[in-house]
Amino acid sequence: MGACLHPEATAEEPREALRFHRDAKGTQVRLDAQGCTARRSATFGDGIVFSQRPVWPGERVALRVLRQEGGWCGGLRVGFTRLDPARVSAPCLPPFVCPDLEKQSPTWAALLPDGCVRAGSVVCFWVNRRGWLFAKVNASRPLLLRKDVLVSAPLWAVMDVYGTTKAIELLGEKLYAVGGRKGRRGQMAPHTG
Repeated sequence: MGACLHPEATAEEPREALRFHRDAKGTQVRLDAQGCTARRSATFGDGIVFSQRPVWPGERVALRVLRQEGGWCGGLRVGFTRLDPARVSAPCLPPFVCPDLEKQSPTWAALLPDGCVRAGSVVCFWVNRRGWLFAKVNASRPLLLRKDVLVSAPLWAVMDVYGTTKAIELLGEKLYAVGGRKGRRGQMAPHTG
């Protein structure tokens, strides 16, 4: 897509709804026809997925955890990358976003705390203009996950359907209740953290 980040951008500007990038995904990921649902078919790794377009600072990426699977340790990882998924060769993706993809590219991600994400949980994550990565699960208070994201170039959302997390769905413009403010057209207004 190649859109640039504009500091004067607001949540009221029309945007293409977020979807998963069709081609840049882990070997175990299966996407639905709309590109909104990602399911990991086997093992606990190889579940990396990207947004199909860059995400603006303050724009919330909202997803619902659809399914979990016992027997594994760890779960969903979320973050941002400067790696343009349109230029990623899917077979070359590492098995994990943390630490593998972070070591190979300018990527900043974090594991959501154990026990706070379950099947049915709604997770929002975003990066503010200072480069702080936040996440919010359901109606909880925002969690500061990192303070080192470089926001001077386009960023794509990156998620790792890892461990106990088996399937996720991007919510896009669907209505959901997480305590955020809604802007025009049902979009979430930016949260500056």
